[in-house]
Amino acid sequence: MRSVLLVDDHRVFADALAFALDAQPGLRCAAVAGSVRGALDAAAAHPFDVAIVDLNLPDGGGLTVVAHLRAAHPAAQVIVLTGHDQPGLAERARRAGADVFLPKDDALRSVLDAIRGGGTDPAPDGPPRLSPREREVLTLLAGGLDANRIAGELELSLHTVRDYLKAIRAKLGVHSQLDAVLAADRLGLVARADRFR
Repeated sequence: MRSVLLVDDHRVFADALAFALDAQPGLRCAAVAGSVRGALDAAAAHPFDVAIVDLNLPDGGGLTVVAHLRAAHPAAQVIVLTGHDQPGLAERARRAGADVFLPKDDALRSVLDAIRGGGTDPAPDGPPRLSPREREVLTLLAGGLDANRIAGELELSLHTVRDYLKAIRAKLGVHSQLDAVLAADRLGLVARADRFR
C-alpha cells in the first residue's frame, strides 16, 4: 500500500483527488494539506511514500515544500502537480527535488502512473532521473536479487516491486530486467554484482 500526501489549497480539487486515490487498489491518501505550514505538519505526522504538491499555496511557494520533503524524507517520491506553466518552472522544481512535474490539466491516469513510478520525466540531459526508491530497487537488482528478495529487503509487496521494475525498464527504454541492469551500468547508475567477482 502506497500512502500519498496531498498538498493543494484548492480543497475541492484536493478532496476529489484524495477520493480517487482511495478508490485505487494499492493506494491511499495519508493526509491533505492546503498550505506550506500544513504540509510540513502533515509530513511530520503521517508516514507517506508519495507527496503531490501544488506550487501555489497561500503562505508561500510549493517549491519550499518540495525542498523540505526531499531533505526530510529522501526515500519519498515527490510529484509537482500545478496549473502554472511558466518557462523554466519544471527545471526549478527538479532542482528543488521533485521527481515528476505534471500540469493539472493532465488526465488522472497520468497522475496515477506517476505515483506508481511510471510517469517520472527524465532530466533534460544525461541519464533518466530515478526516484530514490527506484534507485534502491535497481541497485538490489544489479546486486543479483530477484523481485521476491527485493520485496523482502525493502519490506514492500511483490506487486509494488514489480511496478518499480516496470517503471525502471520504461525509463531506461529496455524490455527486460537484465537489459535494465546493463543499461544502468552503462549509464553509471549502478555497478553490476559480477564486477566484484
